Amino acid sequence: MKKLFLFFLAASFSFCLHAQTSYYYPPGYFGLLNNQSTSAQAQGMGFTTLTKSGIENSFYNPAAIGSSRAPIQAFANYANGHSYRPDSRYYFVGGAFKLKEKFSVGLSYFTYRNPDPIWTTIIGGQTFDTDFFSQRAISILAAYEIMQGLHVGISANMMQENAINGEKTNSDFMPSLGLQYERSLALFKSEKVQNQRIFGAFSLFNFLFNGETNQEYEGWMSVDYLPIILRLGGGYAFQLPLKPGFTAGKGYFEGGAQAVDLRLDLQFQDYLPGGPDTSTDHELNTAFGVGAEAWFFERIALRMGYFSEKGPSGRQADGDLWVTGNRAGFSWGYGTLIPTHQLTDGKVPFDLEVNLVTGKQITSLDEKIYTHPGIFADDTFQFSFGLNLLWR
Repeated sequence: MKKLFLFFLAASFSFCLHAQTSYYYPPGYFGLLNNQSTSAQAQGMGFTTLTKSGIENSFYNPAAIGSSRAPIQAFANYANGHSYRPDSRYYFVGGAFKLKEKFSVGLSYFTYRNPDPIWTTIIGGQTFDTDFFSQRAISILAAYEIMQGLHVGISANMMQENAINGEKTNSDFMPSLGLQYERSLALFKSEKVQNQRIFGAFSLFNFLFNGETNQEYEGWMSVDYLPIILRLGGGYAFQLPLKPGFTAGKGYFEGGAQAVDLRLDLQFQDYLPGGPDTSTDHELNTAFGVGAEAWFFERIALRMGYFSEKGPSGRQADGDLWVTGNRAGFSWGYGTLIPTHQLTDGKVPFDLEVNLVTGKQITSLDEKIYTHPGIFADDTFQFSFGLNLLWR
């Protein structure tokens, strides 16, 4: 209640300055589909998830579990915060394994939680107070390599939203289909540029084109747009040899290549038409991301990226003024590979990859133009942590 009081106090002051204003909520399951990523690695690279392998990227492209070379995959990720949902938390866990050389299966759980939310929930025109808001997705995945370097994947995503005090208000089945392609290709003819590879990827989330979700509570009901999401991605990677230095053959760096591995990824996202006849949500949420990564000696990684997502701007039909427009900004991150298999003489059957994002959030609050309630500035620090177990 204290937060709510402070919010309304600040909001009242802001509204006096800027008349009636509105903050944009993306359509169905926004916490899972529009906020933070399931992978700290991808988030540090401008949210470029599509061409990357592993269970950690499978929520965006189910083919990712097939392109991983690991016989067993296990991953967990945590992320915090949002521009105007500051107490938001995002948790992801998943695992996959190869049943056969070309066939992989997996299971993942992704949840968005917002305890003591600032906002109320509106269903069917009725406003409900809530002390806990959450969304979750349970995904069953399968992937197959149909030809060398080309993987196809499919996932069954069971989505649920608990919009009022943890009670279920809507649930939907949103399957997704994806492709990933990797090929060795020497774009640059130089002995200094080695192990060149190109990547391509495609995914269609909610490929059954079920564009409506029914949100119900205590006899009240809303029919809203259920996102149908097209994603396209591409990438390029190569390796630059380094002269042997002080790291060669020593402890933590033993067995690592004396080289720097570089990668560039691009990604495009678009919401497709669907849902109620009056819905225009598909005209928003178009996004673009670009990211770069450098691995030094296969042990230390540095990442950076840029992400841009289209939001509303200007005035609504009723005259209210949107204060949140496009979400855009730079991201960065870092990571390390801990060779636990080597350091324990093979007693531990996996290595540990740790990835982090620490820095300012990519926000949709334009503080140069609008004065926002102070509670929205309480948590502008972005922290994301990913732990990957790489079986040998």
